[in-house]
Amino acid sequence: MEVTMNDIVIILIGMVVGMLGYFLSRLSDNVRDIEKGMADLPKEYVMRSEYRDDIDDIKGTLKDIFKILRQHEKDRVVD
Repeated sequence: MEVTMNDIVIILIGMVVGMLGYFLSRLSDNVRDIEKGMADLPKEYVMRSEYRDDIDDIKGTLKDIFKILRQHEKDRVVD
């Protein structure tokens, strides 16, 4: 049995394709795991848009409170 240069090249190409396939398989599994983790994020964390809405509500409430406090302070000074 004689091993030619073509046989060596074909074997090397086969090994490279096998390693590349394994690497892509592992990469695909990791991406799938990350996607599963990302699907649960809105349940565990507050999304940015909801955070903004809540902060705007809190700011409005604080403005109303300070407005009432300033009015009470003015009424107290007048008395």
